[in-house]
Amino acid sequence: MGTGNDLRIYHSGSHSYIDDLGTGSLYIRGDDVRINKYTGEYMIRAIADGAVQLYYDNSKKFETFSGGVSVTGSVNADQLHLGDGDKALFGNSNDLQIYHTGTDSIIKDSGTGGIKIDSNYVEIRNAAGTESQAKFIENGAVSLYYNSSTRLATTNTGVNITGDALITG
Repeated sequence: MGTGNDLRIYHSGSHSYIDDLGTGSLYIRGDDVRINKYTGEYMIRAIADGAVQLYYDNSKKFETFSGGVSVTGSVNADQLHLGDGDKALFGNSNDLQIYHTGTDSIIKDSGTGGIKIDSNYVEIRNAAGTESQAKFIENGAVSLYYNSSTRLATTNTGVNITGDALITG
């Protein structure tokens, strides 16, 4: 179709093709544009002034709406980038928030209960990841560090203190 056969719709014997070989863009226009499997199952649906929906096996997995996007199922990503002040929100009332202010990184729990870390080993390190600041070992020591040197550690019989201990009161 077109001067110089710029638009071609054909079947190769194995596959069907729509080729736009001319200048400009290929437009598909309509108020409710659908790409369906030959059986009628949805694959993609685009609604004028509304949602764009993507389907997997006729089950809606991704949809745009005026406030953003909605995803049903798991999201696999190489990275999630949130800018300064943008928050990752968790819970029905956004009880847990993780964000960066531009100066500080914040983990905020404003709901009932507390923050619990379940692990057999937790280590808090400096920003470079080169020095320990605290270690919590299951069925073992809790160690606190100063300049990467253990200063206080719990043991099965009490506490070991390396260096001076100043006790007031």
